Amino acid sequence: MNKRYALIGWMLWVTVAAMAQAVPVSNDDHIPGQILLRLKPTVTTADFDRSFTARYRPVASIIHERALGSRFNMHLYTFNPAAEDGQTLLDQVRQHPMVVAAQFNYVIEPRTEPNDPAFSQQWTVERIGAPQVWDVTTGGVTARGDTIVLAILDSGFDINHEDLRDNVWVNRSEIPGNGIDDDGNNYIDDVRAWNFINNSPNHIPDAHGTSVAGIAGASGGNNIGIAGVNWNIKLMLLATGNVADVIEAYEYLLVQREAYNQTNGASGAFVVATNASFGQEKKFCSEQALWGSMYDLMGEVGILTGAGTANSAWDVEEVGDMPTTCTSNFIIATLNTQQDDRRFQGSAFGKVSIDLGTPGNESHTIKVGNEYGSFGGNSAAAPHLSGAIALLYSLPCAGLAEDALSRPAETALFIRQALLDGVDPVASLANETATGGRLNVFRAMEIIQETCGNTSGPLALTRVFPNPVSLELTLEYEAPDFDPVALRVYNTLGQLVYSDSILPARFGPKEQKIDVSGWATGMYFFSLNRGKDIVTHAVAVY
Repeated sequence: MNKRYALIGWMLWVTVAAMAQAVPVSNDDHIPGQILLRLKPTVTTADFDRSFTARYRPVASIIHERALGSRFNMHLYTFNPAAEDGQTLLDQVRQHPMVVAAQFNYVIEPRTEPNDPAFSQQWTVERIGAPQVWDVTTGGVTARGDTIVLAILDSGFDINHEDLRDNVWVNRSEIPGNGIDDDGNNYIDDVRAWNFINNSPNHIPDAHGTSVAGIAGASGGNNIGIAGVNWNIKLMLLATGNVADVIEAYEYLLVQREAYNQTNGASGAFVVATNASFGQEKKFCSEQALWGSMYDLMGEVGILTGAGTANSAWDVEEVGDMPTTCTSNFIIATLNTQQDDRRFQGSAFGKVSIDLGTPGNESHTIKVGNEYGSFGGNSAAAPHLSGAIALLYSLPCAGLAEDALSRPAETALFIRQALLDGVDPVASLANETATGGRLNVFRAMEIIQETCGNTSGPLALTRVFPNPVSLELTLEYEAPDFDPVALRVYNTLGQLVYSDSILPARFGPKEQKIDVSGWATGMYFFSLNRGKDIVTHAVAVY
């Protein structure tokens, strides 16, 4: 009898195993029938379509749906999931020589959670030290008069809320309601940015996005409702619902900031940060190549991102999270803390990926229809952080304001470091965040003000490293003022092999990086020249 049961058990095992091989099980939650891809810069979609069809048809068939902006050659393609295996198709796309990167499209999740409306005051704003900063600045403009813009990507916004409407960013280059793309950015009548969910300039009121925007930038000092982290700020509101929308929205705001940098403020918008109160659980940044790449691209023009992690009590280093596992230096990732400064029990954490804690639980903010109430989760933590980034740009420091345009990426990284260095240490966060601390924007302000007051010393090369060098050389220097300094490099025969004009940073460290990877092996002499003042340093290249 036992042998009979054993035989039946073996037959069942074989049957189950065969079924498992025949029908692969996937827990992937991508949108069926959608693939995002980035083509090489000179490749057109027509080129790719012809080549891909010739290589794989009739095995695979995909259709170009739309370009995700015009800058980075990223596109949304669709296919019939009933006729094509999505993973096989994605693998074929990734292997194609015209493709830089490819991934599935996904729905993004607002980072909110149910909460009890137990508090009616903004304890969170007090906890991060914002009122002390308000004694110096309440936000709005830089020391040189640039209007500061914070981009909020979320599920929708009540742009007519009494405590929000005055702080909604307006595209001054667009004429309202004329049906014409006046500024040539491929969006018609985008006067108040864009609703990427509906592909429309019209925003749909949504509870989540409205509450997020209120924390970062509800109007302050107007005797109405609450005060945001920034009393005066322009909020660029971008409605997004999936990864394709996010990529397109990021390019939209990136193009605005790049135009502002290039024209010294004559066009575009001075976007300094984006808020990410959304994400995708259990995904690593390496699995979202296109989405993840956007943070460095935005950082190059001076845009930081404040991102809240998942509303689930797990270690993101083990299970993943987007976008907070992205290693870009232009992201600051936060977890949600409660009134005792401990991590809220429903928040994710990560010793490497999560930079700091930020109050979010039971935040008091605006609601749709001129209402107010409680809001929580990492969705509430993130706008406190992104709002703090924007607030620091408004400090009365001329050097900071000048560098924000002439050295946008370096200035953004300086702001980031000030925020990380300025945290209040919290013992319970030591093994849950990289800094072991909770956001304190006042301490970050003090760090920046100390640097702002520094004076320039005499012309000097203070540090040259590495030496010997084979790839990239870094020169740290000092200069007596902020006029251009000539950099010249000579070989041992006295021949000039390299020259450049350096504009010293008005704010933060003065350094210059030089790619020497293509230089011949030998000794070189680097000199800084300002009038009759010359300093020289020998460097060996191998």
